[in-house]
Amino acid sequence: MLKGESAAGTATIGVDVGTSSTKGVLVTAAGEVIASAVREHSVENPRIGHFEQDARIWWSEFVSIASELAAAATENSVSIAAVGVSGMGPCALLADDAGAPVRPAILYGVDSRAGDQIDELNGDLGEAAIMTVGATPLTSQAAGPKILWVAQNEPEAYARATRFLMPASYLALKLTGEYVLDHHSA
Repeated sequence: MLKGESAAGTATIGVDVGTSSTKGVLVTAAGEVIASAVREHSVENPRIGHFEQDARIWWSEFVSIASELAAAATENSVSIAAVGVSGMGPCALLADDAGAPVRPAILYGVDSRAGDQIDELNGDLGEAAIMTVGATPLTSQAAGPKILWVAQNEPEAYARATRFLMPASYLALKLTGEYVLDHHSA
């Protein structure tokens, strides 16, 4: 058996989009790492308290990493059985019907632009009601206030948006054409 080859000769590609890089791994079912790859990227900081990324970078890096890992699979005579994606969050990526971003993604808690929207939502809905439904208080981590910020400050982008995505759901949409979003993010 070749190095990295499982009994079935299959492996999985896993790709994670992080704040400063996208990382990928080709791993057997037994957990042996055959190959890994990293692509570094930067965070845009257009104003104090605003941290964003162009989601198209996530896709470009995914394609590059997946190609590199697929080549490693071929070199090791291993077939790819599955692809898994994960990513930082919660981010607020608003996209149109085709899944194209309408503006850069607003990053998780490092982006603090939506303080007024947090106060507005807490006042309108009540902190207790928010906890009952969402099981977590609104903070700079929450995507909802960031989406409200876009609605109030960039109405043209908000009007074009029909989907809310995270890095993993953006990659899944690009890979499968299906819109998915995990429960916690939703």
